[in-house]
Amino acid sequence: MPHSAIEKETEVLRELVIAASRSPAVEAEAEACLGRLNALYRKSPDLFTPEDVRFVNVLRGRLGARLAAHRGGGPFARIAKPKGTKLDHCWRCETPLDERFTETCPDCSTKAARRLVCPVCKACGCQEAGKVLV
Repeated sequence: MPHSAIEKETEVLRELVIAASRSPAVEAEAEACLGRLNALYRKSPDLFTPEDVRFVNVLRGRLGARLAAHRGGGPFARIAKPKGTKLDHCWRCETPLDERFTETCPDCSTKAARRLVCPVCKACGCQEAGKVLV
């Protein structure tokens, strides 16, 4: 598989993120694109440069924030940082820790540190550990 396949899917995702600022109707197509990128990453993680990984995660964070803006709601009550958590917001989309952060990731949480799953962009610690792309 050539690197051009990664570039092509990343460009499709970028265009969907732009479209998400106007309409939430792109959500299913964007999730399918993210699924294809994750499949490419599982198949050949060595073909993804650190810049590819960073850019796809930035796009995923922007996509989540834009889609969440269409949903409305809020304001949401802030919560304290759980033990072992470094940030008071999502590392990818910068959503502040609030009452929506109820799910923990069983794959990257430890006894010493619970890893919360962002309700907006679905980020947890698995991306940081390199287990998954997004």
